[in-house]
Amino acid sequence: EHLTVNQRVTGSSPVRGASRKGPCHGRGLSAFPRPVRLATLLPMTWSDLLPFMGLTIRCGELSLSAMTPDDIPGLLAVADRGIVPECSGYPFITDWALLPTEERNANSSQFYFGVWSRFSPEAFELLMVVREGEQIVGAQDLRALDFAIRRTGHTGSWLGREFHGRGIGTRMRQMVCAFAFDELGAVEMRTEAYADNPTSNRVSQKTGYVEFDRARVTRLGELATEVRYRLTPESLNRPEEPIEVTGADALRAYLGI
Repeated sequence: EHLTVNQRVTGSSPVRGASRKGPCHGRGLSAFPRPVRLATLLPMTWSDLLPFMGLTIRCGELSLSAMTPDDIPGLLAVADRGIVPECSGYPFITDWALLPTEERNANSSQFYFGVWSRFSPEAFELLMVVREGEQIVGAQDLRALDFAIRRTGHTGSWLGREFHGRGIGTRMRQMVCAFAFDELGAVEMRTEAYADNPTSNRVSQKTGYVEFDRARVTRLGELATEVRYRLTPESLNRPEEPIEVTGADALRAYLGI
């Protein structure tokens, strides 16, 4: 049910001179302005509220679309069916993939809303939902600090285990990097993967990233080796099918680039 502009008004009467005892006290209904539905006054989509949520990147049947709150249940349902690759070390910095379903869902939802609330030109993390056709298969992100100056972006992603081994992980990485270079003017992309996660390392290498460093890091309280990669526009291995982008103008305007 839609509230009208004349409902739930406090502190003043809807019409000048009307009694505060009630909207119909002492006047006929014809004295009131015609009710206007709030839906006609407020934005109808998330991208009207937050322009970066209008972005979509397509390549064949695969699409990366900026995540909105409406996507959270479907995305977390994929995560609940399994993410961590078989015969691989644990791929994430935090323990979120190991948590019980209810705890993971709550923590992830809080994380997503926190990312959206902090999104700014100086520090942004663009969360994207990956779909094959209409089916959600995973998530991709693009992060940057002072991007207008540094022109360097960082990527991170995960893919539902049931969709592994089909080339989706490589293509979604190719798509987001091509978007960053072509539409945002990035000059360098970076990513990291643990040395004992061969799947993530292969995706980076197939995309065209070049290893430039390794570091001893802590993963869930234990020692791990992190492999660091760098990618330039010239070294990017692009997908065979063309990439189509919608919503880039609004994102560029929001970021001031």
